[in-house]
Amino acid sequence: MTTNVEFGLDVSTGRAVLGVPADCPNPERNRYLAYVAGRYSVPVCETLADTVAEALALLAEVVA
Repeated sequence: MTTNVEFGLDVSTGRAVLGVPADCPNPERNRYLAYVAGRYSVPVCETLADTVAEALALLAEVVA
C-alpha cells in the first residue's frame, strides 16, 4: 500500500510494480496510478500473486 506521492517518487526508479485488482470496489482511485505506471513502463498486475511474482522478478534483475 502506498500513497500517490510515494508512488510518484518511486515510479521513475525502475524499482516499482503496481498491483491494481480488477474487482477493486473503487477502480477510479487506481486509474491515474495505472496511467502513470504505463508512462514509465512500470508493470501493472491485477492479482496479488502476479504483483509479488513481478516484484520478485524485478528484484532478481537488480541483484544480478
